[in-house]
Amino acid sequence: MLICLNCSNREEKTAIYNVYDYGAKGDGVTNDQKAIQKAIDACKGTGGTVLFSEGTFLSGQLVLGNDMVLKVDSAATILGIQSDAEAAYPHHKIETQFPNRMLHDCQRRLIYGNHVRNVTITGKGKIDGQGDYSPWMNVKELGTEKDRPSILAFVGSKNITVSDITMKDPGCWTQVYIESDSVTIRNIKVNTGKLTPNRDGIDIVDCHNVNIEDCNIKSEDDGICFKSGSEYGCKDVVVRNCVIDKLNVDAGNCFKLGTDGIGSFMNFDVSGLTLKNAHQNSALVIESMDGAVIDNINISDCQISNSGQAIFMLLANRERTVPGRKPRIGSISNIHFKNISGNGFTQQYPSIITGIKGHNIQNVTFENLNLALKGGINTTNQTVMEYNGKYPEGSKFGITNAYGFFIRHTDKVDFINCHITTELPDARKWLVKEDVGNVSVN
Repeated sequence: MLICLNCSNREEKTAIYNVYDYGAKGDGVTNDQKAIQKAIDACKGTGGTVLFSEGTFLSGQLVLGNDMVLKVDSAATILGIQSDAEAAYPHHKIETQFPNRMLHDCQRRLIYGNHVRNVTITGKGKIDGQGDYSPWMNVKELGTEKDRPSILAFVGSKNITVSDITMKDPGCWTQVYIESDSVTIRNIKVNTGKLTPNRDGIDIVDCHNVNIEDCNIKSEDDGICFKSGSEYGCKDVVVRNCVIDKLNVDAGNCFKLGTDGIGSFMNFDVSGLTLKNAHQNSALVIESMDGAVIDNINISDCQISNSGQAIFMLLANRERTVPGRKPRIGSISNIHFKNISGNGFTQQYPSIITGIKGHNIQNVTFENLNLALKGGINTTNQTVMEYNGKYPEGSKFGITNAYGFFIRHTDKVDFINCHITTELPDARKWLVKEDVGNVSVN
């Protein structure tokens, strides 16, 4: 049944399409995929709302349309069906404006917006991916992302809002937004559970005008991760007032730019993050591995706890590319960290800032850092590897000959009013520089 509120001149924009009226059972046992899709198909293009009221709605892939709202009420759950059948989660290579490395990943999803406009997913309810399904578990290596469904995927879309929803136990990345503009993610909760790798909290891939705020992310892998698989890049981004909990799993980092970095990461304003439980890895990561231009990144007012490393920044060359573009070395410049506090570190790693010989990171500022690091190392003769071409993590550099910052192949670094200490006595210097230009400590 179609319900209208104040229908006189606004019938289409206020229409409610209750999935029960299209045959959904909401009992958590019956497959409601076809019934829900009927409601979506009736609603798309109208500006109306597909409503999930009280109940548990078992479903495979749902395909969204333009100009619609998907509302999951507080007593409702959308439950991803545990099935590897194509009817449940069809493989579909994404269609992007530019050649994109993500074409080979992200081929299955529970809720799919493919080149849609003006779509909102909201409500106080839950979307459960039921990711603890045998074919999606016990992942031994990378490359299985194409076969495990995300909860949400938007590709080539515009004016997308996801708010207030709780998402849990995805089969792969919880949610991915690819080559999309004007994306708002607000006041959501994510809990991937301690399942198996590649279950990130939020992945933003080559998107412009992104706003992420007031979110609580518990993730087995990277918490909030920006990637670039094409020349479109990521730019004009605000992330603020989020809690990112890495669940003490030996994979991923809390907040990350990279690892995939074909295009660019430009004009980021990141503030008010609580970053915790990265265990052996890093709270804040900036990587240009595949030619990405990274510029004008401002990160401020963040609190780090129970993590292996505060900051990891790497400019390197994996020689990865996309069709039509030669491999290249990117750049990292104009990075500003301000008001970053941290304690309870679990490892004895310093923050690492390193480019590659002949390609230096440029213009990095650390202002008002207050880090109480673990310390406890009695030797100072450690050698620090150059990046070796493998999957990059700060932890792979191990214990270096610095306890606070190890900086290599970098020009113009400013430390302003920074307080770097160790909880245990440590024989190493707080700062070690190799092939570094101007460094000032004020």
